[in-house]
Amino acid sequence: MKKLAIFVEGQTEQIFVEKLLKEIAGRNNIAIEVRSLNGKQGSRITTVIMIDPVIYTTKFYVLVYNSGSDSNVVSDMRDRYSSLNASGYERIIGLRDVYPIPLSDKTKLENGLRYSLPKGAIPIDIVLAVMEIEAWFLAEWSHFIKIDMRLTPENIQANFGFNPRVDDMETRHHPADDLHQIYKLVGRAYKKSRNQVNTIVLNLDYDFMYVELVNKVVSFGEFIQLINLFIS
Repeated sequence: MKKLAIFVEGQTEQIFVEKLLKEIAGRNNIAIEVRSLNGKQGSRITTVIMIDPVIYTTKFYVLVYNSGSDSNVVSDMRDRYSSLNASGYERIIGLRDVYPIPLSDKTKLENGLRYSLPKGAIPIDIVLAVMEIEAWFLAEWSHFIKIDMRLTPENIQANFGFNPRVDDMETRHHPADDLHQIYKLVGRAYKKSRNQVNTIVLNLDYDFMYVELVNKVVSFGEFIQLINLFIS
């Protein structure tokens, strides 16, 4: 059984990554464990949130760490690298947003984070969602219509000046706020609550994301490429 560890910055990423992995690898082929990390660096407390049972068909085991903030992702990866290596994990991936850091500083941020990653026997990578993981949700424009038929790309463009079907969502400054403003058109909201995130995640078209968005949304494509390297 192959083992992967993924560190994410918060609840939104955690929920999305769980669903994405099960869509890609199949519910009978993958077991996921989720842990949260809390407290100051050097004395972080680990809490197990959920664990899928390992059955005879399980081919992949993925441990998802919720670091609780973007600033903790790389330090958590670094602190747990040796123990994950000793436990037989084959790859480690970190996922965090660029926001609120300006897009112009993305390369500097990325280089600094990668320089901080440990070097060792197993591959370790960091993916920056540009500007936030919500840009990936914006780019999967068909989910808006599933939530409310009035939220067509044309209606979004008429109200906000951008079209999620054709425009580059990685250029949006604050995608989470874009989602909130779009949902407000139909009396809904997006404040990153568990229920709101679950509604989006359950309505996303993962086939479309896996086949089409990997070529259109660069940071999502990078993340999928690393997942594929593990699965293959």
